[in-house]
Amino acid sequence: ADAVVVSVNYRLGIFGFLELAALKTGNATDDSGNFALMDIVKSLEFVQRSISAFGGDPQRVTLMGQSAGAVNVYALLASPMMAARPVPLFHRLVALSGGISSAATLPAGAIPGVLPLSVWTARGNALLAQSLIADGTASNEVGAKAHAAQRSPAQLAAYLRGKSPDELLTTVAKRLGPLGMSGANPIPDGRVVAADPIADIRAGRYVKVPVLAGNTRDETKLFPQLFAMRPALGGVSGRLLDDAAVFALASRYQPDAPPASRIEDWVPPAYLPAQTPVTGFTARSAELDRIWFSAIRNDVLDALKSRQSAVWHYRFDWDELPPPFDVIYGAAHTFDLPFIFGNFGPSLYSRISFTEANRPGRLALSQLMMK
Repeated sequence: ADAVVVSVNYRLGIFGFLELAALKTGNATDDSGNFALMDIVKSLEFVQRSISAFGGDPQRVTLMGQSAGAVNVYALLASPMMAARPVPLFHRLVALSGGISSAATLPAGAIPGVLPLSVWTARGNALLAQSLIADGTASNEVGAKAHAAQRSPAQLAAYLRGKSPDELLTTVAKRLGPLGMSGANPIPDGRVVAADPIADIRAGRYVKVPVLAGNTRDETKLFPQLFAMRPALGGVSGRLLDDAAVFALASRYQPDAPPASRIEDWVPPAYLPAQTPVTGFTARSAELDRIWFSAIRNDVLDALKSRQSAVWHYRFDWDELPPPFDVIYGAAHTFDLPFIFGNFGPSLYSRISFTEANRPGRLALSQLMMK
């Protein structure tokens, strides 16, 4: 495609999304806690000012995101702040493998892309409390709450800002993680992020631009550990190897040599044979996809189609990986990205995905996808 690509950096984790009363300033935008999204907005403003100098057209800006990035771009599409701008900062939107649904608009049991504001308030309070415990200021949560209650918001803000990034991230990983409170996602504050993004889209309160969405056929084969979260998915992890083992194997794999790994090394016996209906690895992955990626995709696209005709969707099915990875991963989450950008160079999964045998076909498909 004849395009100028601007890759945006934005704050991640608690630095990108943090809801905490002590940090409030009285400015509704700053107080939203959606610092990552505001970084993206600043980048879009830069593009408007400067892209002409790079040969780009400020009147033809496409905002694109994948996975968490798709959540972010959908959040900006339905943002009250962005919808209120008299001149839009983007004119097309591409969202790959993500959604912006709350539980209110999804079928029962589906996994939402947006959690209630109360969840983020609790996580912000937990970060403060666990930081006080980690450095010995308090001995337990009761003591941490009592300590915080005796300090002003300015004092608490100064306390957190006095922590190094490593200290805060260690607290998140070691203390909030075991509590299930380490996640980071758009916070539905009602200004930067709509309180119910899908409801706002259905009501016509969003940035009305053409939308292209995309998914891979086997999104959830990248996340088989999540089979453990529900009995209906099997109740145990679908991966025998931890991340370190996966990364080590993937980095040294010889894709054009005879297979050096077996599916039995990766997938627990409970999910084998992999193609067994209902209980096999592929069927469990499809069920996880149904309640997660497919659910949030259908929700946002149905909402958009109720307001505009310029909505498209593609599904990426390429799965010509060498065995056993054609089954273990198939057309997994993120596996469309090398094709979209025409970049088959070194990456985490390149050595288990790309062979000389599949080179002609993948290059041809990539050329079509980039047009």
